This record gives sequence, structure tokens and C-alpha cells, in this order.
Amino acid sequence: MKALFIDDHSVEEIDNLARKLHPLQKFDKNVVLRPEHRWENCGIMMWTTPAWVPDESVFKTLYYASSESDDPEVKLDVTGAPMGGRSFICYATSEDGVNWDKPSLGLQDYDALTWRGTAIGTENNILPTGVPLGPIYDPDDPDEQRRYKGMGWGKGGGGLTPAVSPDCLHWTYLDTPVVPSSDEAHFGYDQEKRLFIATVKHAGPDGRSPYGRSFCLSTSEDFENWSGIELIFHADQMDQENGEERIRKFIEDPDYLTPIYNRPEEWRTDVYNFPVFRYEGLYLGLPVMHHWTGKHPPLYENVDSRKSVELASSRDLRQWERVGNRMPFIELSPVGDGSAYDTGQISVVNGPIRRNNELWFYYLGVRQRSQPLADIMSRKYLNNFAMALAKLRVDGFVSLKGGIEWGSVLTKPMVVEGSELRVNVDSWRGRVKVEVLNADDGQPLPGYTFDESIPAMVDSIDEPMHWKEKADLAELRGQTVRLRFSILEAEIYAFWFTD
Repeated sequence: MKALFIDDHSVEEIDNLARKLHPLQKFDKNVVLRPEHRWENCGIMMWTTPAWVPDESVFKTLYYASSESDDPEVKLDVTGAPMGGRSFICYATSEDGVNWDKPSLGLQDYDALTWRGTAIGTENNILPTGVPLGPIYDPDDPDEQRRYKGMGWGKGGGGLTPAVSPDCLHWTYLDTPVVPSSDEAHFGYDQEKRLFIATVKHAGPDGRSPYGRSFCLSTSEDFENWSGIELIFHADQMDQENGEERIRKFIEDPDYLTPIYNRPEEWRTDVYNFPVFRYEGLYLGLPVMHHWTGKHPPLYENVDSRKSVELASSRDLRQWERVGNRMPFIELSPVGDGSAYDTGQISVVNGPIRRNNELWFYYLGVRQRSQPLADIMSRKYLNNFAMALAKLRVDGFVSLKGGIEWGSVLTKPMVVEGSELRVNVDSWRGRVKVEVLNADDGQPLPGYTFDESIPAMVDSIDEPMHWKEKADLAELRGQTVRLRFSILEAEIYAFWFTD
């Protein structure tokens, strides 16, 4: 198990180092799933990380597709939104996670017409029954009919219902009580603990929470019996201050899309979504912070807003720490040439996939949160949202960074569980050294001192550490020690024992 520097779980003392949050890095032309067909012409979105299926060497995903009304005239409902649109759950596959195929499944008769006036029929990738939260591939379930798992609002609006599938195409909702949830939720799986995890939007189990939208936890070990919901994450006063600062940027900076509705007396911040995933020995959360800019007419029951995604960590899924002083982990893009989707709203799926030396995060980009009436009447709500991709170095969430003078981090006592000590470091401009200390008195062990440490001077996600007369830690296996990493003009992300 790797030790990361996201929290102080393995850290006793830090001296002259800075803890640095590394935001996700977008790349040019990063939209990987975009609207292409009549049944998805408003946009597409995902809540769940694509599932890798080893036996087929393919990624599988389910996405929510939204289409406009078949009526040639745009009509508005009482809130000012276009009426008559439809939504579907669709299926896509990919061998590399970037280029996605939307196969014609022949499962759903779609009655809309092509531009030629002919029926589209069954030439589509729509699932008659699908789940918005999924798929989770579960190779450990002995029942092949439950190989894929997901959750959706299959019993109406009261909450989430578990669903299973043998092939990711044909889904059956289970006859189980719902997990109470409002209209936003996430579903994931901790394979190490065989624990299914749902984070659901509420005002709290008691009907109250400090600042609006909040998130509760429900878990299950068998996918059928779910625990009662517990309030685990909500906004606080610091979020209100951060939200005001971010709203001002979006209003005052001409590079960013300006909200349509702006009433400072209505500014507030709550939590729009809270995806959670396991990474090494801890849980990471990606709270989507929802910054209100003002309610919009005619009924003033919904709000214009902006969103930013932060990073949080927990050891037990219940007590959460905010990471990096609540700086954005992924943020909206400038308008630029108009090709970007993520200029108005942003959200992220429940965890990364690993590709080579990187972690890939799929995220939702929305061009507009609200639009002027004239734009709605001219159908500028079409092609409004799509799924994009951002990347991060493996283990690269947080580093300890050293400057032009040596700094150090001392670990808590730990058992040497392997013959090698390896590190994830970016030290090609500087150096990282490590000494092994007696856990009781803090004295360096002979042969493992600072002066005997061979410095790592490399950018590597998997670098072995050596000493002048000691090739490894084999003679210390099973002993309890402390480690002191010394860092000069370099960064360290993680360390671990291995054989």
C-alpha cells in the first residue's frame, strides 16, 4: 500500500516543505463523448467511470442522452425551459478510453425522423432499460446475471434502486427498498473491501443542513441491503467566502462566460454532487461546489450558477478533510474560440482510470447554465454538453515540494513490509534522499543515514531508493522504523515498500 501526502496519516513532522495540490490537466481537443445523433442532440453526460472488462479488453460505459422535442416550434414551460424533450440511457465502448464507438444495438425503436423524413427505427445505441449510475463491473459475483451493477431511479423519484445486468445491455431493477435521494447522486464500488457506496443529495437525514444541498452516505456489502443514510458532507461559511471570490472572477474576467442572472443578495454556495472513490489506503471525494449567482424568471425556482470541483479525503467515508486549502481541482475553461464545452458548468465522474503513467478523469462540460430567451427560441440549447477528459500523474494529487534549501518530512513509525523502498518523485532538477531511523529514539540506523543515501535525481513514478553500502531494506524487513525524506528543489508524491 502506498503512502501519499494528501493527509497526515503517515506524517509525523514536515519542515521547510510546501504541501502542493496538483489540479487536473486538461488537454487540447479533450472532448471524448459528444452529441452526434438525433436522440442526443442536446447533450450527453455520465456520472460513473467507464468499466474496464478484462476478458473483452474493452471499456464499457452508459451515458445519459438528452434530445429536443419533435415539435418544429420551440415551446417553453412555466420555468422558461424548452418543453417536450426526451432522455435516454445509451451504450458505448472503447479500446483506449479516448475513441468511443456507439454501436447500433437494435434494441429500441426510436420514432423520431432523419433529415430525409425516414424513421430512425432501431438503428441506435439506446437501451430500453438502463441505469444512469453505472456500470460497475463486478468479477467477484458468482452469479453471472449480476456481472454488471448500477443504480437508477427505477421506482420513481423517491430514491435509487439497485439494478443488475449480465451483459451491460439488459438491465433488471432489484426488488429492494430504495436508497432515499434527490435528483443527484453517485454510485461506486470499493473492490478491496467489497463495499458498494452511494452518495446521495439531501438536506440531511433530519431535513436540515447548514447551507442547502448536502450529501449523505449509504453503503452495502451485498448490493441489496443498504445502510441508513448519514450526512457526511456539506458547505460551510468558508465555502461562502470562496464562492463569492469565484463568482466575481466569472463576472469581472472577460475571458470567462458571464452568468446571465446576477443578484449578489442571492449569492451562496452549496454542494451539487459528491463522487467518491478509493485510492490506495484512503477515500477521495470530488465535491462539486455550486456557486449561485441568482434565481431566474419567470418562477424564480431555479438558479444561474457556476461550479468548481475540489478535492477531499477520508479514511472512513464519514469524516472528510478538505485538501489544498479548497483550491479548485478542476475549473471552468475560458470561452476562447467557442469550441470548449466546459465554459458554463462542470462536474466529474466517480474516480479515474489508470492508463500507463497517468490517471484519467472523465468530466462533464456544459457550455451554458442559463441562456437568454432569444437564444432558447433559436435553439442554441442544442449541442450544449459533452464528456471531456483530464489527466493527472499517477499518485499526483498532492506533493511535498522543497525549494533552494533542504526540507524534510518525518514519517510516523511503520513496519518495513518489503525489501525495497520506492518513491514517486519529480527530482530531475534537484534531489531526494532518505534515511531510516530507529523508531524509538529517532537515531539513523547504520548504513541508512542521510550521508549514505544515494539521491534520487529523476522524474519517475516508481524509483527505488538505495544507500552506498545497502542496496535495499531486506535486512530490516519486519522491523518498525521511521523514514526521513530530505528534499531539495524537488517534489515527492508517494512512497511504499515492495519486493
